[in-house]
Amino acid sequence: MTKPSVQMTRPIEESMVAAMFDRISGRYDFLNRLLSARQDVRWRNILISMVPTKKNGRFLDMATGTGDVLLAAAKAHPEYAEFIGGDISKGMLSFAERKSGEAGLTSRIHWAVMSAETIPEKAESIDCASISFGLRNVVNKEKALSEFARILKPKGVFLILEFFTPTSGLMSKVFQFYFHNILPRIGSLFSEKEAYTYLPKSVASFYSPSELRDSLRSKGFVVEKEINFLFGACRLVKSRKA
Repeated sequence: MTKPSVQMTRPIEESMVAAMFDRISGRYDFLNRLLSARQDVRWRNILISMVPTKKNGRFLDMATGTGDVLLAAAKAHPEYAEFIGGDISKGMLSFAERKSGEAGLTSRIHWAVMSAETIPEKAESIDCASISFGLRNVVNKEKALSEFARILKPKGVFLILEFFTPTSGLMSKVFQFYFHNILPRIGSLFSEKEAYTYLPKSVASFYSPSELRDSLRSKGFVVEKEINFLFGACRLVKSRKA
């Protein structure tokens, strides 16, 4: 078993990441759909299908962005009592709040500026937690995973949807070319080039799938299921607190 990496940080501060996402928040949803050919919607729906049924449950979505996962979870699970969406970007959360109002879901949803490294929830108070395309943006990922382990109830479900660098032959080359050449150019046409140049760098500095599994296990999680998309370029990991 490989040893979990604890040096996954990049030379960028959390405040800089937040400011970058504030700047691109207005075009974030549009570019997500465009750059993924709407596959991001399908991936998130599969994540939602793994959220357990829990009467009066509490669901936390970190790095919630404009709230797509949280809003979908609230619609799919009316039996939950509370849905919490946390993000370091105030700009992203402003769009999330607007979308929840339009969907008529404000009574059960709470949005808050927060960091995955210091989640302001009591220990063992959350039934299900998720983070989609956000773990790689956390500066201290090991600390964040420990926080998820702290706030989840025993047997609580933890869902991670994230990009990884594929390692197999042709797909790896196609992925690298698209991420490093095509994606930043498209991003610069509609939004900010810096943000979409940052994306491939953040993926390159992220865990490998085996490193993520090892780190989750070291924090007390049991990895139950993994689903690959795009030949491993995107992966959904379901784990449960032991």
